[in-house]
Amino acid sequence: MDANDNKEIRQLFDEYLQMYASRDDRLTEHFSDDFSGFTGGGDFLVKDRAVWVAITRQDFAQVKEPLRIELKDLAIQSLSETIAVTTGFFNIHLPIEDNILSQETARLVLIFRKESTCWKITHSSISIPYYLVREGEVYPMKELLERNQALEKQDVERTQELTRTNEYLSRVIEEQKHAQQQLDERNRLIDTLLANLPLGVFMVEAPTGKPLIANARALELLGRAILPDSNRENLADVYETYRYGTKESYPAEEMPIVRGMYGEVSTVDDLLVVRPDGTSKLMGISGTPVLDSNGHIWASLVCFQDITDRKEHENERLKVQKLESLGVLAGGIAHDFNNILTGVMGNISLAKMFVGGAHKAYAPLLGAEKASMRASELARQLLTFAKGGDPVKKVFSVQVLVKECVSMVLHGSNVKCTVDVPDSIHAINADEGQISQAIHNIIINATQAMPGGGSLTISARNEMLAVKNSMKLPPGTYIRIACIDEGCGISDADLRKIFDPYFTTKVSGTGLGLASTHSIIIKHGGHISVSSMVDKGTTFTIHLPSIGETFSEYKPESVSQTVECQNCGSILVMDDEEMIRDLAAEMLLEIGYEVTTCADGTEAVSHYSAAKESGTPFSAVIMDLTIPGGLGGKEAAKEILSIDPSACLIVSSGYSNDPIMSDYSAYGFEGAIAKPYTISELAQALRVTG
Repeated sequence: MDANDNKEIRQLFDEYLQMYASRDDRLTEHFSDDFSGFTGGGDFLVKDRAVWVAITRQDFAQVKEPLRIELKDLAIQSLSETIAVTTGFFNIHLPIEDNILSQETARLVLIFRKESTCWKITHSSISIPYYLVREGEVYPMKELLERNQALEKQDVERTQELTRTNEYLSRVIEEQKHAQQQLDERNRLIDTLLANLPLGVFMVEAPTGKPLIANARALELLGRAILPDSNRENLADVYETYRYGTKESYPAEEMPIVRGMYGEVSTVDDLLVVRPDGTSKLMGISGTPVLDSNGHIWASLVCFQDITDRKEHENERLKVQKLESLGVLAGGIAHDFNNILTGVMGNISLAKMFVGGAHKAYAPLLGAEKASMRASELARQLLTFAKGGDPVKKVFSVQVLVKECVSMVLHGSNVKCTVDVPDSIHAINADEGQISQAIHNIIINATQAMPGGGSLTISARNEMLAVKNSMKLPPGTYIRIACIDEGCGISDADLRKIFDPYFTTKVSGTGLGLASTHSIIIKHGGHISVSSMVDKGTTFTIHLPSIGETFSEYKPESVSQTVECQNCGSILVMDDEEMIRDLAAEMLLEIGYEVTTCADGTEAVSHYSAAKESGTPFSAVIMDLTIPGGLGGKEAAKEILSIDPSACLIVSSGYSNDPIMSDYSAYGFEGAIAKPYTISELAQALRVTG
């Protein structure tokens, strides 16, 4: 407080004493609007300014003659820039003849507060030891002495009575203290137990449903800081609950907490609780009634735990079982189906070469080729579920792949796509066809969710996963691909089945698209998740292991797309299907190779051995992996390599239970070509290995 404020407060204090002595009620103008004060006796607080003004005027009316006040001491204390306390000691000379009462020392405490530009009195307290002021009446010393004597007598009697009572209470207190110690110890044990239980514990009064007890784990699971004020009637309104896997609200009468109020012991594992922050937890709940000493139900107790992960694992296990069943189906048909497709697509590619682009048959051939490719894609989707559908990996650019997928799927559509894949994105070592198929399926799903058009955003970022991550993936470098649409969204019930084989909400859907996408990502050591809000949109997030560097450092040299070559050498083709042998021979002859064909591995070993002995070894051997009833490609390759370790072997198959197609070099092969294939794909496979 500066000197000016101190001076002003001193002046206001002096004015207050002067007005008080002269019985001038203008001193009330110095009171703040929220003024409060103790009366002269010091035991009655007046909080209303108007009441205080009335008391002051009543006092002035009773003693109208001016008083004489001698200020003995004054202290001013600053509590803050706007609050100050003054304490003054002074003699009051009343206009009466009594020598005792006419001169006495009093203490006055005033609290000042600075309001706008001036100081106001917010509180007053005056102490006058030899009389009390109550409700405006002054009681002289004689009456006070009489009252004191009566009080002293009463005090003696009370003291004796209190002594006896205290002795009794001391005994009772000791007994209660001992009992309380035992109770406290028991409560500490219960509190410790509740605090360390991995289960949520919740108890309500019966039959009202009023909350009684909830441990910290219960609050954590329910997503609340404190329990809301609930009862049996509004339980369903306070806690948003659903039957797991449906949109049906969970009936209150089936909840264990309610059933316990009726004396039932129950357990459920299908109660989904939506927490205040919008997240949900699937609860496994057990409930039981709590009885009093008379056997009457007075509470209901439930213990519950989060079983969301367990249920997801169960669902995942069921999904794996479905995938295994589908894998058996895929394994049974893939080999024959792809052999047939190889014949179809190979002959179409030859026919296109023979007729040329100007021939009127060229357009129908293109249509047939596209239809065959769609059939091939369906077979590829089936193969992703089979144990033998392991990825055939190579290093490639995610940036290029995403842009190609977007261009292909969204060409001519009314969906606007934003691709946000920076040049710094790491390359991945994966099956390019399968990853392309997975992204295709997600983009197609997005376009189907926006039949009237909309926006799709596809982004990719590098990400380093720690040892402990929510996806439970091995630590290391990954890429994260996010596909975000603004479509109709997916309901919670459908969201849990979105990756199940044959599940679809589309009239024309097969139910294999997203299921195969899931299988592809998992087989690549990655993770895929989906989040969605109805009428808001859906986000698919994919994590795939990366090589930790950009593609530019791994980009292979470009391979010529020319089909024909001069004096290419001779090729040995081994396949149990005559149609495949004839087609492969015709393709290879068209490319410029000489061709020898055989039906099984035994013949292949014989042909290769004879050619080597004659001094005209084969440039390469294309070997079918699976030969029913005969020597297959894997076994024949071992025998040929024992004859000629430098032999160039290429494995070809539409399906295999062995991981040879994805790791062919480990078995002595220099390349792999998957059925079905076209003449250009066959030429490139030979050129790369050559």
